[in-house]
Amino acid sequence: MHLSLVINRSAGAFRRLPLEPTATSIAEIFRNAGHRVDMAICGHRDLSATLSTLAGRDDMDAVVIGGGDGTILTAILAGLGRDRPLGLLPLGTMNLLARDLDLPQDPFEAARRLTRTEAVAIDLAEVNGVPFAIWASMGMHPWMVRRRDHLQRGGMHKWPAMALAALRALRRYPLVRASVTVDDETTEVATPALVVTNNPWRDNRPPFHRVALAGDLLEVHVVRCATRLSLIWLAINALIGHWRIARLLASYRAETLRVVNRHRRVMLSLDGEVTVMHLPLIFRKRPKALLVMMPTDGGTGP
Repeated sequence: MHLSLVINRSAGAFRRLPLEPTATSIAEIFRNAGHRVDMAICGHRDLSATLSTLAGRDDMDAVVIGGGDGTILTAILAGLGRDRPLGLLPLGTMNLLARDLDLPQDPFEAARRLTRTEAVAIDLAEVNGVPFAIWASMGMHPWMVRRRDHLQRGGMHKWPAMALAALRALRRYPLVRASVTVDDETTEVATPALVVTNNPWRDNRPPFHRVALAGDLLEVHVVRCATRLSLIWLAINALIGHWRIARLLASYRAETLRVVNRHRRVMLSLDGEVTVMHLPLIFRKRPKALLVMMPTDGGTGP
């Protein structure tokens, strides 16, 4: 195969791995397996343009992306994964999509498994026409991510920045007040967090895995915590895998979701990347809209 290997130099793994030797070793793994590899190492500013250029080329059999879930979302938004498969190398912090694809968290072992693959179609979801692969959230999470990014730009490392952002969010306790229509049933909510997942999550501890990658439904979670103490209790239970607590979390499965409130715009996190969108928000599925490279050496697949 003729592969294009794109490495995001800003990916979280490069806080512990050397950039150039890691990228070179990964490329050699594919070349030693008989693949022709063109490699590009991109920063945050040129990543989107590089991926968009690759989406317009027809001389590649597949594109392999090294980064985290945000990097993968950038590739999807650039148009990759439509007519040629997209390969994932887990070089981010959480690597949720790579976990769903049963890929090892070690990027070198993941590369070895990706040397023998088949193209498999998995679902995307969308909100107001913008695709995402894993989940979308409103309320505290995008506020925390935006604050974390601000602290990181000031020189703080990612996890301490996220912890401080979480404490500030808990103090601020922003609530989403909205009308939420799940299929044809409308409910008024005031919640610190509303989360939409592309196919349901399993009942396991974080980092969460999804039940399947190809299905018909979104899963909608509305946090019912009226106080900070109850939210902390929900978070503690989530850490041990007991997060489906009915009095603290309402969950619904839906084909479509509509969210409206009195504001014109709202801040959203899509696969961990923060954006601002105009209301109303319309969520729906894009069944089997993303082609991915699935290892053929024993992975469980979707």
